Amino acid sequence: MGFSMFALIQKAKETIEKYFDRSRHTVASAVRTKNGDVFTSVSVKGQKLDLCSEWSAVVQALMSGSEIEIAVAVHRDTDGNYEIYPPCGLCRELYLTYCPNAQIVLSEVESVQAETLLPKAWTRKK
Repeated sequence: MGFSMFALIQKAKETIEKYFDRSRHTVASAVRTKNGDVFTSVSVKGQKLDLCSEWSAVVQALMSGSEIEIAVAVHRDTDGNYEIYPPCGLCRELYLTYCPNAQIVLSEVESVQAETLLPKAWTRKK
């Protein structure tokens, strides 16, 4: 693989470093498509609703028309420390629905296929 899992983690770290605001943006996601494009996004905290960073990164990738190959979310704390965040339940549904074959990074050394994140999940009939 020309673009490593580590490189994708770095893209997410660079994104949250650039946009970090402890009251608005503390997590960044990076997704890479099969054609090699990388899309990044940050979490958005609103007055009524918080939006995980994965959602807008996935939507950007889907709009490009290419299949998502791998995705990661990275949290930055106020001291500048980073932690890879496994997806929450809603993000697991997002991945299962739109890119079940994608690899989802869970740690610096582990990734799993998205469809394994929600075993026996409900799916829409086609």
